[in-house]
Amino acid sequence: MDGEEFIHTALVVAFTADSGHPRGLQHAIDEIYRLLHGAPAGHPDLVIGWGVLFDLLQERAEASGDLADWDALVDAAGCMVLVADPGTELAVRAWRRQWQSLLLRHQVTRDPADLKDAGVAAAALAAAAAAVPAPAHSPRPRRPWRCD
Repeated sequence: MDGEEFIHTALVVAFTADSGHPRGLQHAIDEIYRLLHGAPAGHPDLVIGWGVLFDLLQERAEASGDLADWDALVDAAGCMVLVADPGTELAVRAWRRQWQSLLLRHQVTRDPADLKDAGVAAAALAAAAAAVPAPAHSPRPRRPWRCD
């Protein structure tokens, strides 16, 4: 499956899930897991696929409140971190989701370890953001219709 086909399929599955119907959400989650596990290692859209799965798992965890669903959310964020290339905006997003998922799970469990892990993730998020090269500054083109 090539890159465009992979991400297109994941997005179609995610956005066609019936959000009010638990079976529709579970089907979307199962289908994206299948896509992720079928994708070759190093596939460029793995981070995006894990991000889509993260969104679906968060929806399910918020609806159910089940600890296992919050654990799955933290795991998906961890997978996102693992497949993200360092020094990219996707790595920053992955670490942000890892931090967010740990804080969300802490709200449910009140486990101090989640808060400690969230602190580690926040430090990694800051390091990931610092590693992203600044965009090349290009002068803003002048608009010919403006008078200066």
